[in-house]
Amino acid sequence: MTEIHIDPYATASQLVGKVPEVIMKHYEIPCSSYNVYMTPGFLKHLKKRNHWDIFMTYYQEIPSMIANPDYVGQNPKEPNSIELYKALGDFLLVPVKLNTSSYLYLSSFYGLDNGASKIEKRLRTGRIRPFSSLL
Repeated sequence: MTEIHIDPYATASQLVGKVPEVIMKHYEIPCSSYNVYMTPGFLKHLKKRNHWDIFMTYYQEIPSMIANPDYVGQNPKEPNSIELYKALGDFLLVPVKLNTSSYLYLSSFYGLDNGASKIEKRLRTGRIRPFSSLL
């Protein structure tokens, strides 16, 4: 895969990563492409939710977070979505959703408060699993 460069000030949608096929098949996400896009609306969302600073710290890591997360899961309230978790500092969560036009997009990006305990709880309940268990 070619290297992806993310512009945090983009005014158009841009490619930010590619979800591994094994994740998409495991969660049965019906999508013709595993490419993930970031929209200008996503950037506005981050600013509104006060996630901008953490995004600016780690945005260059997003392609590798998508391609090689530490943990994967699915929000039970969002069946056409996946959650990708990566330990960088504490844990970062990168939710990816499928829109009605069948393309994947970032829906948020934020750090988990008390990340280690939340990861442990989500592992216990089965909401998430180590990415390595899917390989």
